Amino acid sequence: MIELTVTSIPFVLRVLYLRWRGRPITLYNVHVALFAWLALAFIVFFTVFYYYPKSYTGFVPFRTVPVVSENGGTVTSIAVDNGSRVEPGQVLFTVNDATEQAAVKTAELKLAEVDKSFAAAEAQLRAAEASLAREQAILKQAAQLFDDQEVLRSRGSSAFSQNQYEAAVADKSAAEAKVAQAEAEVDQATTQLNEVLPAQRESANAALEQAQVELDKTVVRSEVNGVIDQLTLHVGARASQIAMSPAMLIIPDRDEAHPRRVFAGFSQVARSVLYVGMPAEVACDTNFNVAMVNSVLPARIAAIQPEIAAGQVTATGQLLEPSQFATRGEVAVVIEMVYPEHEEILINGSGCIVQTYYRNLGHGLPAHILGGLGIIKAWGLRIKVWIALVTGVGLAGGGGH
Repeated sequence: MIELTVTSIPFVLRVLYLRWRGRPITLYNVHVALFAWLALAFIVFFTVFYYYPKSYTGFVPFRTVPVVSENGGTVTSIAVDNGSRVEPGQVLFTVNDATEQAAVKTAELKLAEVDKSFAAAEAQLRAAEASLAREQAILKQAAQLFDDQEVLRSRGSSAFSQNQYEAAVADKSAAEAKVAQAEAEVDQATTQLNEVLPAQRESANAALEQAQVELDKTVVRSEVNGVIDQLTLHVGARASQIAMSPAMLIIPDRDEAHPRRVFAGFSQVARSVLYVGMPAEVACDTNFNVAMVNSVLPARIAAIQPEIAAGQVTATGQLLEPSQFATRGEVAVVIEMVYPEHEEILINGSGCIVQTYYRNLGHGLPAHILGGLGIIKAWGLRIKVWIALVTGVGLAGGGGH
């Protein structure tokens, strides 16, 4: 409408001239002005719609955190409600923990049993060491008798007795065997005390920790700062373990690394003029007000998605048909506010119109004329906002231009 009004000036001037001269207004008399009007309108329409693309598909995206229970038990208590603010670590709800409590108790008893085994192993080691000392003393005595008999035999003494000599050899051999057995028992007791039981204790500790982890899972806590929404849980119900069917949602607070932005789709034709840093204006349904204050917000393009989602290929059991991609996708663009305080004005999920303004025009008269045509789109956006506010229908529209 604005474009038609602006380009009709030559035609209006021609009509006023004919009236001033008192000449009749006929198609023949105004055909040149009418042709100039149509030609100028075509040029303005093409220039404005090409260099100043608009998107009706803008919206303010936000994240949600689905809350599910890792243990699908029966809900025993709910500590929050819709609209409740939560912090990391805050309890959301609990499920029945009888099985997990029993597992923890069993693990604790097993650990206590292993701990008591250390005292028994220490006593066994002391007994083995005492037995070894006794057998070593017997071996020492048997070795002394054997040495005495060996001296008598080597001297050919009349006091030498073959039977006593053989008995001394047998006693010494038996004592050596018992010493070796006692040493083996000491080694076994030492291994039991220093290696086997510590390994059993470590295993029992691990089992207790695992049981405690499972018990902790029965208490579902928040991992983020945010607000509870869509709480569908009630005491006595079975807690869902499926993320697609959560017990509740948390809308997390935004941090500095994730500012509130507008995500919009433009036609693929507009990609040739869109660029990062391109000036833009954003008008969202939730920002309308009678005073028209902060209804149209200055913005800029922060990022342009290098891929078009409609062409995405996923692995299937069938070959692709090009006709499956007959519907053209949009160029996805991320819009950020020029002034950070405007981010607080945007409402999560709000629908928006995004109007961009091409500024890589160079210098010279044509560039200034082309730049001035952006005023047409700026006024058009504001008129549309005003009409949407008056009629109450919102920023209805379709497709990017």
